[in-house]
Amino acid sequence: MFNFRDMTIGKKVGLGFGVITLILLGVVLLTIQQVRTMEIVTKRVVDLRTPTAHASLMMLNGVNHSLASLRGWILLGDSKFKTERIIAWEKQINPSLKLMHGLAPNWTNPENKTRLKSIEEEINNFKATQKKIEDIAQTPENSPAQKILFNQAEPLEKSIMAIVSKMIKLSIKDNITPKNKRQIEILANIETTTGLALERADEFLLSGKEEFKNESLENWKKNAGYMKALRKNVNRSSKEQLNYFESLQSGLNQLGPLLEEIIRIRSGEEWNQANHLLKAEAAPAAFRITELLNNMTADQEQLLENDVEEISSKTHYLIVLLVALFLSATLISGIFCVNFTHSISEPLLEICKLADELAHGNYNEKRLPVTSENELGSLSHSFNQLLDRLQKEKPESKE
Repeated sequence: MFNFRDMTIGKKVGLGFGVITLILLGVVLLTIQQVRTMEIVTKRVVDLRTPTAHASLMMLNGVNHSLASLRGWILLGDSKFKTERIIAWEKQINPSLKLMHGLAPNWTNPENKTRLKSIEEEINNFKATQKKIEDIAQTPENSPAQKILFNQAEPLEKSIMAIVSKMIKLSIKDNITPKNKRQIEILANIETTTGLALERADEFLLSGKEEFKNESLENWKKNAGYMKALRKNVNRSSKEQLNYFESLQSGLNQLGPLLEEIIRIRSGEEWNQANHLLKAEAAPAAFRITELLNNMTADQEQLLENDVEEISSKTHYLIVLLVALFLSATLISGIFCVNFTHSISEPLLEICKLADELAHGNYNEKRLPVTSENELGSLSHSFNQLLDRLQKEKPESKE
């Protein structure tokens, strides 16, 4: 059975150093463990949370940058906006997507991996839509109504005006009669209403104001009335006039549906293909990407907050642990030192007292207590044997 008193002084000293060493070793090991845990969390913050949030922000800026450049190209047609859009993709969107793919395997929230797949799909759709918008924006196909106006309606109007002009000249050549005057007046009105109907349709096409649309339709309605009156007036005219009238009627029959188509297209949302695609496809895709990125950023911020809280908790725990270990080590060392000094000093003091009495010739029956089996116990036992021998020799010397 272990008995501290019976241990030699060397063993006691060795035991004391051993206990202190073990305490220090425990403190060091626990400190290393906690520091290692904090290092892992810190590394996660530096190498995962912050780069993910940065990549999300960079992609969001790139999406907004490319969308703004696309709007500039649609409105102004300046090639620098096409260059800006390319820069947004090459310097912001594509690098951020690549960075996210590199970080994704280490993400701790599986929802972010699902979000990344959705973001990639939306990014691909967004890119394809932007390319389609860019290709069509500054072409005639971008505005079907304007294309009809320039390529069909205006040439047809010039043809109609030429026919009206010829009919007026023929009427002037004939004898000026009330009938001829009336015919010239009707032709002049047809010329005016046709021109105004097309002009107001053009203004409606440019501005989208309802008042121009209404004026165009009203002038065309008047034109139809003038044509009825002209038909009655030319029934008894020359064959040449009748041929011109038929050509005029044919031209107006073609122009009417074109005006209606121009107004119909401009009244709808697809009158400008680039704007329509921007509103119907590109902008919603950008909104969905933004929403996914915002959700990912919010999640990263929450995870970052959790990591910082964990670091703070580990730091507090480490401080408390070190203080507790320090107090425990101090208490254990104190108890050990008291026991060690007491086990050595008490026997030595007893020996010193007895030696003092021996020096004064006092050989009484008092003996040292042998309380241990170490060096001090052996010393006390030897001292007692010395006293016994001296006490035996003292009576013999008197005889």
